[in-house]
Amino acid sequence: MVGNIQVEFRNDIRRVLAVLATGGGKTRIFAYTTAATAARGKRVLILAHRKELIRQASEKLREAGVPQHGIVSPDFPMTNDPVQVASVQTLARRLGQPGLEHFDLIIADEAHHAVAGQWKTILEAYPKAFVLGVTATPERGDGKGLGVEAGGIFERMVTGPSIGWLIEQGYLCPSVVYAPQQGGPDLSGVRTMGGDFEAAALAEAMDRPSITGDAVEHYRRLASGRPAVAFCASVYHAEKVAEAFRAAGFRARAASGKTPAEERDAAINGLATGAVEVLCSCDLISEGLDVPAVACVILLRPTQSVGLFMQQIGRGMRPAPGKNHLIILDHAGNTLRHGMPDEAREWSLAGRKKKKGKPPTFAIKQCPHCFAMHRPAPKCPECGHIYETQVREVEEVAGELVALTPERLAEMRDTPTRDLLRPGISLDELRLIQRVKQYKPGWIYFVQRELRAEAEAKAQRGMMP
Repeated sequence: MVGNIQVEFRNDIRRVLAVLATGGGKTRIFAYTTAATAARGKRVLILAHRKELIRQASEKLREAGVPQHGIVSPDFPMTNDPVQVASVQTLARRLGQPGLEHFDLIIADEAHHAVAGQWKTILEAYPKAFVLGVTATPERGDGKGLGVEAGGIFERMVTGPSIGWLIEQGYLCPSVVYAPQQGGPDLSGVRTMGGDFEAAALAEAMDRPSITGDAVEHYRRLASGRPAVAFCASVYHAEKVAEAFRAAGFRARAASGKTPAEERDAAINGLATGAVEVLCSCDLISEGLDVPAVACVILLRPTQSVGLFMQQIGRGMRPAPGKNHLIILDHAGNTLRHGMPDEAREWSLAGRKKKKGKPPTFAIKQCPHCFAMHRPAPKCPECGHIYETQVREVEEVAGELVALTPERLAEMRDTPTRDLLRPGISLDELRLIQRVKQYKPGWIYFVQRELRAEAEAKAQRGMMP
């Protein structure tokens, strides 16, 4: 991958985006590139937007043979070292100061942020510099690309090995996914804003522990004792989830951007030491969390962003001693939206094209015995359950993890809605139909009203002489 990046630069492609899965070695790659560039007498600037990323970049530079480098951050003195690791927020305020006037190469960590705001201001201040962006998810939250043709800054994309290959080679952990039957929580009242679910309404919709099953109980039953990160819909939601875990006897903490740095760092470090079993957060730890011990990811925040989904599950895919696999408890329905963690994904600098009509479907099967989700197979790879070849009904249990197969979803999409409705149909079934058919939020209300009217009319006819 490093060789491909160098080829692009030698061909005078000045802004290159390197794409590699979370845990695939992005930081090592740009540290090596920095060392090689600095050895030729060039000046290098590394940009990061979080303290954790700045610390990680500094550590990897030392490992790559660049022990002497400056850090542009309020906690560090200014230096004139040829290699600088800079906080985006701090550098934006210090542009033009001595030691920061010129750089030959700029490396943007988590480069999916680099097309707007302070990132863009900084890059515009160094128009002659070569730029290397590194990211696991090369698109913006709304699905727009990072390429010039999409209003971004990058001219060429270089991709690394797939997640599937990294798992096969032992660089990442395989995962086991558990998900709810009804396809996720009821989001019928949640609008889309800026390419994702509107935050306040989403938090309200998710602040109902029994919508897709009790997350605490599922953790106890399926992943008890595993260091876990729970991604929640808001800071308040994260605090309530942490309270629920503590009430059940688990060592749980909530962390957010408002949490004091020392307390936040202690909570994150506690995952590795065992002092914390479940760390609940909103967006704080979607990026920059490097704790290989994390062996369970609890998804409690639905998202339309495949990038955010991949960033979240990537927090648990790093290998660690005694860790055979990652357990994902998907209470948000995100796996059905975006596919399995090792799904083959095609990235483009142009971004995702918005498609009208039916949402994308993925080859996913769910075991009715252990409720694991996996690609279609004659038997469940987790518990060995052998699937029946004929179509059969699966008992619905409110709030429980139950079977949901791609065959059933396809059948529902192709069946007229009227044929799916029947007297006594449950609310969960109506929610699933609404989601599969992409009906508007008020659809369930009108259907229930119509079914009640039909039932009353039938009852009255039965009473007539």
